[in-house]
Amino acid sequence: MNVLLIDDHFCAREGVACLLKQIIPELQVFEAESFDEGLALAKQTPLNLVMLDVQLPGKDGLVGLAELKEAFPDLCVVMFSGLDDRELVFQALRLGAMGFIVKTVSRQTFVEALRDVLAGKVYLPASAVGPQRAGDLQIATVAEIPKVSDPASLGLTPREFELLTWLVKGIGNKQIARHLGVGEQNVRNHLRVIYQKFGVTKRTELLVKVFERGIVFGKPGVGN
Repeated sequence: MNVLLIDDHFCAREGVACLLKQIIPELQVFEAESFDEGLALAKQTPLNLVMLDVQLPGKDGLVGLAELKEAFPDLCVVMFSGLDDRELVFQALRLGAMGFIVKTVSRQTFVEALRDVLAGKVYLPASAVGPQRAGDLQIATVAEIPKVSDPASLGLTPREFELLTWLVKGIGNKQIARHLGVGEQNVRNHLRVIYQKFGVTKRTELLVKVFERGIVFGKPGVGN
């Protein structure tokens, strides 16, 4: 498994590289101090994950993110930044990032975030979604917003509503299928319909829509 770190600060790169190797010893970690250097490496080396700093000399990380996703649509890219801004997080998601890790997080949170994104989940900081990390999220950011209990209010069927509830908790398709007692293809079919109803084309865009609309879920009920 190959991971590329793009960060102009040597100490930050070395620290993250060391931690990555401790977590997953078999990882091959590549480093770049600029986006252009990182892009050149990405074109030469098959990568499983790119950790991209937001503030880079020469080219902004978000601009770089858009270029990476255009060149490698299926590449998992996570923004790694000292900035902790809700709109910045959403902007990264809109551009296709699978997560946003703030550099001030604890070692434990960093490890959890890394494992989430490597498992195909989306990781978001607490500043974007409330007091809990996305994987444990019950989407409770504004106390006055009533919880959605009627799927029809979102234009969803009960099954689609339940699937969406699991999805926003950061659970992957395989685990959702197990919770619902159906096959993964069934989950993918439902997801396509949900994407159409929300006017999006991928999971990260759907999460942005959910968070921005302040939709609050309780526990999934049908297949729980």
